Amino acid sequence: MPDHYTQLLEWRRMEAAVRGLAKLPHDFYRTTAAYLLEMRGAYEAELRENPSSRKGEILRQTYQRATQVARDIIEARSQKVMSAAFQASIGGIKELPNALPEERGIFDAMLATLTDHRRQSAPYLEAHAPPSAAAPPRTPEGAVPAPAKVSAPAPAPARPARAPGPLAWVRIVQGGRRIELGAETIDLRTDDVISLPAEQAKLLIDAKVAEAVESSANVPVT
Repeated sequence: MPDHYTQLLEWRRMEAAVRGLAKLPHDFYRTTAAYLLEMRGAYEAELRENPSSRKGEILRQTYQRATQVARDIIEARSQKVMSAAFQASIGGIKELPNALPEERGIFDAMLATLTDHRRQSAPYLEAHAPPSAAAPPRTPEGAVPAPAKVSAPAPAPARPARAPGPLAWVRIVQGGRRIELGAETIDLRTDDVISLPAEQAKLLIDAKVAEAVESSANVPVT
């Protein structure tokens, strides 16, 4: 019977030659892990006793090559399992020929996760859509359906009228500006005398744009 390292090389060749999963021994994962653990212990013990031992160095190199071969086999099979789980989640067959027990567990778990994801995130992708809402009752033939009641929108509460504030007269000392007065926008020109709400007039006076004047019937208004 060939040694485990030679078997690993053959199993890697078989795995690369087929599209599906190659047929491996039922206990592949367990025996491979045990073989690599034994190999590591052997070369470490040999090099510990004789660091320059030729045998220990050969055992170490064999262990490294065997580990890489085992990794190639496992990664190739893992990709095939994941691809098969995805295909099964979108309607493909749910069988996985030659799957080992460890791989079958991964396949079932991935299939359940992918299926739940499609149902929750994109139910429209499923072949059987969820039932729609119940249709409204049909009106008997010849009967006139009652008009739907439409609720009139509640009238907006009336906004109380704002009492006009006191006015103040000002003379413009720095023209070339615009201010909003109610719904209008007026240009300010130097030496214009205008009446403004007291609050707005105060802002212009504080900004040195206007100066207060006494209200009088003789004051010319521009």
